[in-house]
Amino acid sequence: MAFHSDYVVRQAKVCDAESISSIGSLTFRRAYAAVVEPEDMIGYVEQMFAPSRIASEIGQSDSLYFIAEAEGVVLGYAKLAQTSVPDLRPERNLIELVRLYIDDHHFDKGIGGRLLTAVRTAAIERGYSGLWLRVWEKNRGAIRFYHRHGFETVGSEPYLIGETANPVALMFEATRIGSN
Repeated sequence: MAFHSDYVVRQAKVCDAESISSIGSLTFRRAYAAVVEPEDMIGYVEQMFAPSRIASEIGQSDSLYFIAEAEGVVLGYAKLAQTSVPDLRPERNLIELVRLYIDDHHFDKGIGGRLLTAVRTAAIERGYSGLWLRVWEKNRGAIRFYHRHGFETVGSEPYLIGETANPVALMFEATRIGSN
């Protein structure tokens, strides 16, 4: 599909779960394939990116999905969820940006920035003061993206994928922390 600049960003619906699952599982496999044991990868992807799980989360009040879509095709998605905020900052009224994944055919077209704007707006409308996230420390492109969009790295922690511990950077919105 050719890229159209007239794509829309909207809140996901249950009917989007299959597309979200497909983008999420492909993106995750590409990012971690070299460092995660194959059996751990299979189990993680089957559990975390199951369409039934995503459909269920779309209907819950503690998760929020947004998609970027053109001509009925999902180009990328973002997921917010109420999770425990790490004790690295005194600000506790934050929501986690759990995933921001773009189909690899649509990188560098502004989709990630528009999805980030949509989730920020939704977070503020729901009374949160900002976002925080985890990103694999070796994903330099994603870390640069988040730095450009106002996040700062404030620490790291291991993230288990099966038995494999992968270090992730903990990032917080620098401009929003402490503003309330």
